[in-house]
Amino acid sequence: MTAPERLKFIVLSDLHLVGEDETSKGLDTFVRLEKGIAAINARHADADFVVLAGDLADLGFRGEEAPYHRLKAAVSALTVPCHITIGNHDSRDLYVKVFGETERAGTGYIDKVIDAKGYRVILLDSVTAPGAEHSHGGQLAPSQLDWLAQRLDEAADRPVVVVLHHHANPLLTKVDRIILENGKALADVLNRHGDVRQVIAGHVHYTSTAIWHGLPFTTLAGGHYNVTVPLDPEAAIDQLWGPAQMAVVLGDADLTLVHFDNYLDGNIVLENA
Repeated sequence: MTAPERLKFIVLSDLHLVGEDETSKGLDTFVRLEKGIAAINARHADADFVVLAGDLADLGFRGEEAPYHRLKAAVSALTVPCHITIGNHDSRDLYVKVFGETERAGTGYIDKVIDAKGYRVILLDSVTAPGAEHSHGGQLAPSQLDWLAQRLDEAADRPVVVVLHHHANPLLTKVDRIILENGKALADVLNRHGDVRQVIAGHVHYTSTAIWHGLPFTTLAGGHYNVTVPLDPEAAIDQLWGPAQMAVVLGDADLTLVHFDNYLDGNIVLENA
């Protein structure tokens, strides 16, 4: 096998876009996305591509088409290619109406394969549980797991990174109530490959890393609000705060690395003495 070149891609998640002159949790999420895109163009223009990992709209499943039009206009300013899947706040049909039917894979969902610099990056649409748009939990359909197995077998000689919206591994916090319901089935399929370097998700609005069933799992905080992390699963989330975060993924033959870049920060900025 030819050693991979250095791959670089960006993951944004949890944009929670709303209509004109609207905010979400008091935040102008469209302005936050514009600033994220400006940061990518300024600091990460050498990236191979950007992935948007769902919750593109704030409550898109209510039939609001405007956030997807605003998203389409915003990502047109990116200087690198952009690939997208959806989250539990999204409407698959409205997303496809705006971005085109070609966004659906043969599974019928917003699944995608990106081959770049010796890596295979696989996007999975995890909003397939009945009523997921309202319960906010996730699931992968049996057809998707079969599709994933085929895509992994095709890339048996390459490292793989998977990106989806819902977290698959338990985080032992309240967010496990809205976890990917068949995460173990996902892990079983991924373990057939032997070189899955990262499984990256958004959804939970905070940063975490884990090894689960021998696989590396990561969540990024995303572009909306962040939450405190109460380890008591029954504890209320008592604070929302402001940083907006992207994941910067770097990969070569020997190393796959995830950096977390806060392109907006809710903390005090200290002068460099």
